[in-house]
Amino acid sequence: MISDATIWLLAESSLDRSAYTLLLRTELGIEPKLQSDFEPVRLWDALRANPDLAVILADRPTQPVKDACQMIPRLRPRTRRLIVSAAVNPDELQAWGRCECDGYVVKDSGIEEIGHAIKTLLKGDAYYSHGVRPTIEHGRNNNGLAAKLTRREAELLPLLARGLTLREAAGEMTVSYKTADSYRTSLLKKLGVRDRVELVKYAIRENIIEI
Repeated sequence: MISDATIWLLAESSLDRSAYTLLLRTELGIEPKLQSDFEPVRLWDALRANPDLAVILADRPTQPVKDACQMIPRLRPRTRRLIVSAAVNPDELQAWGRCECDGYVVKDSGIEEIGHAIKTLLKGDAYYSHGVRPTIEHGRNNNGLAAKLTRREAELLPLLARGLTLREAAGEMTVSYKTADSYRTSLLKKLGVRDRVELVKYAIRENIIEI
């Protein structure tokens, strides 16, 4: 029974949490029992209550959101995860695919679809708003590109994406220009990008840098 389920709402803003709690309660008769932001201590406190479902309200997979999506299944594998987001363009959806989740609802779909998704996930099934699943799964399948980078290549990536020249980046990393050039060549090859413009797009999409 959904009334017996422990539902956990996560959002950076307390206003968002309160608004969705009110909507779920008044429109659908669903009562979230837990609320929190994405601070690790708040996550841990909520996880101690063994939630059945985490409803994650976020428009972008920022690092705190990514950390939460990773922390939840590691500490409570049975807790299902539903993303509720305004993101609909392919780059944003692919970025969400790199977060661990069991469902995704576009905010504009309305509170009724969120309620349907909650019920579906609590039954053990997946739920995605119409048309988004292939793009999200494409992002999920491509996950791991950054994981293939060496520590130094991963260090170089945000420096170049923020606009530093290779020589400036080499100085920041205290390596020679030649060594930095070798890192750059390997970095571009592993990420499958051809130039700095594509590198910047990748870094923005993956929330490695912000604009």
